[in-house]
Order: sequence, then structure tokens, then C-alpha cells
Amino acid sequence: MAKIISIADTGEMWNEFHILNVQFDDGGGGTALAKSTTPPYKVGDEVEYTKKSGGGIKIQRDQTPYQKSNNSSNGSGSGNDKSEQIARAVVFKGAVDLVASSKLDIKNISDFVDKYLPVLTGEVKVNTYKDHFESEGSADNLPF
Repeated sequence: MAKIISIADTGEMWNEFHILNVQFDDGGGGTALAKSTTPPYKVGDEVEYTKKSGGGIKIQRDQTPYQKSNNSSNGSGSGNDKSEQIARAVVFKGAVDLVASSKLDIKNISDFVDKYLPVLTGEVKVNTYKDHFESEGSADNLPF
């Protein structure tokens, strides 16, 4: 396995693929093809690669953390990276909608996402209406 130390887009294309120059910490490197200028691998990733004739390389990544957690027998691991990405996208979309309706300042999007992401991922217990408004002693504290 070798660690990627640099990825540079050459600005050239071959069919529908971008041609990238990729360098590794073992001194190897060459050109790789990717569907976009931001390939699924990144600087710092540990990958297997093979040299092809003409200076090209084929990069084979190890499994992603999401795949590892789904394939593991005990379910341990980093787990829900994909689920958290989806939840983050949902919260971010909600924040953008609030900005569009002038109910949230654009500078507060990050704070909004940080505050409400744990609600979607289940890290925070959300009080029900009954727990919040009808618990002992709270009837005296109602604002209406």
C-alpha cells in the first residue's frame, strides 16, 4: 500500500475521463483516469496501484469505512458515515430554505447544522409535546 501525496488535474481529457497526475509516498506515480477532477480517492489515502505501460496507473482503494462497517460481522467500526452525510445534507437543505425565507441569517447556517444534526442522527433525545408541556410543574411556566 502507498499513500497518495499529490493529485493534480492535467486539464486534459481522454474520452469522458479527466487525466490526473498522482504521486505516492513510495516514489511512484503516473497518470490516472477519473470521471471528475475530484476522484473518489484523495491526498493521504492509502491505496494499491499498478503501473500500466505508457506511464499510466490503476488505483485500487481499500474499502471505505462505510463498506467496512456494513461487511463486518459485529457491526463495529466508524459506522454510519453515509447516513450522517445524508442527515447533514437534509439539515443543510433546511437551513438554506430558512435563509431563502428570511428566517435565518446566512452566517448562521453552520450553527444551525451543528445544532440540529444530532437530532436527525438520534444523538439527542427530542422531547415530545407531552413531555415538554404537560410534565409536572411546567403548566405554571407556560407562556400563554
